[in-house]
Amino acid sequence: MHQWLNKKKLSKNRATYLAFFAIIIIPSYTYLFATKESPFDYTMSMIGNKLGYRINFIIWGLVTGLLLSFYIVRLYVLKSFKNRKARKLLRWSLVFLVLTVGIPALEHLPILKKLHAVAAVAFALSLIASLYLFIRHLEADNKKVSTRSLLMLYAVAGGSVLLFFLFGNTGVFEIFFFASLSIFLWLLNSWLKKFELFEN
Repeated sequence: MHQWLNKKKLSKNRATYLAFFAIIIIPSYTYLFATKESPFDYTMSMIGNKLGYRINFIIWGLVTGLLLSFYIVRLYVLKSFKNRKARKLLRWSLVFLVLTVGIPALEHLPILKKLHAVAAVAFALSLIASLYLFIRHLEADNKKVSTRSLLMLYAVAGGSVLLFFLFGNTGVFEIFFFASLSIFLWLLNSWLKKFELFEN
């Protein structure tokens, strides 16, 4: 993915429009899918695997994963962030999200159901870890932006975990995760522009 992306391409209008499109579609598509049934009673996985929306679930995962990866890679490239570990974690997060939607989570398939759960957790952890490394990298250029970003990232992760414990394994924390993550990424992009931290 990173080989064909460069600063000139990502600075052009098409890439900017695609990034804007991505940050709108990710939370919107997530909300629309998660509310096909009550998000207080069902997770997105339950809706996809038990209630007849499996193809829709897979399409959601592929679209969301690719758009999310594109948006984050764009930030990394424009900032000349070449940390191999962070980029590898980002690639794995996409793989884990695809595995999450691809592996059926059904009661009569307990092993696959566990693998599905492991892939879902691995997706979130890989993504957050990659972004964490990027934010720490920003500290050398602007500690204010780094601190703001780190607090926002903690809010995304912590808020999702809190909602998981408050509402149980439902779609509520999933909607919050993708919506708050999208807001965070949009703010991060805005802060990098405002403080002129993108490199020429």
